[in-house]
Amino acid sequence: MKKLIILVFIFISTLTYSQWNSEFDYFSLKLGAVHSMFDKQPDLLVNKMLEYNGDHYQLLPDSSYFGYVPGYYGSILYNHDLKNDNIGLSIGLEYKMYGISAKYVTPNGQYWLIENHKVSQVSVPLYIKYGKKFYEPQKYIYIGAAYNYNLLLSKTEKVNFTESMKNIELSKDMLNKSNISAFVGFNYMFFNLQADYVFGNFLSSTYLENYPDGSSVKPYEGQPQGIIIIKTGLTFPLNSWTARKWYVVETWVRRILK
Repeated sequence: MKKLIILVFIFISTLTYSQWNSEFDYFSLKLGAVHSMFDKQPDLLVNKMLEYNGDHYQLLPDSSYFGYVPGYYGSILYNHDLKNDNIGLSIGLEYKMYGISAKYVTPNGQYWLIENHKVSQVSVPLYIKYGKKFYEPQKYIYIGAAYNYNLLLSKTEKVNFTESMKNIELSKDMLNKSNISAFVGFNYMFFNLQADYVFGNFLSSTYLENYPDGSSVKPYEGQPQGIIIIKTGLTFPLNSWTARKWYVVETWVRRILK
């Protein structure tokens, strides 16, 4: 996979060198928010316990829970648009943070625990975009895939018998090294909307946790496989297009507020 990424970058660099004078070869910057809200709940938990006032309570996943974990992303993209102004190719480098949320309850429903895992990733997205004469309006749909390299993992815990939230930094050993995602999106002028499907999970199902009594468990083997995240953000082509359109937007706002 790494060799493929290097070869793609060499190919794009060659295109950049040979086509840079064209208005259809340019870089763009994307910034925005990541919304995780369609998580499946874990289907298997081994020794998931809650300690309170010296007692230990067995916890079970709450399949009806609908969680939300906010995140963010930023990416720099190289765009090579064909001169028919209908099809283009984009490749870039992206940093993002997103998470998954799960709720666990005691069998009698007395206590609950909400657990959010958040991952930081560096990604290489590659996609094809399509739209009729899309350069001027920057109105197009796109579809592609990304290779995601996982960097850091953290966790927050919230229980119903206290108002405080517990933040925990976790070992990188708990992470899968990388994963693949596929996505589809829509861009119009400065705005974009994108849905990603992450194959598998960033949590390692093979990670083994050992206890002082000699026992061991795989705490993430029951985590759901397949994560859906939604991205909303802004797109800024780094060329004369942005300056021209920004002037139009600014003029329009001034007229409204006049």
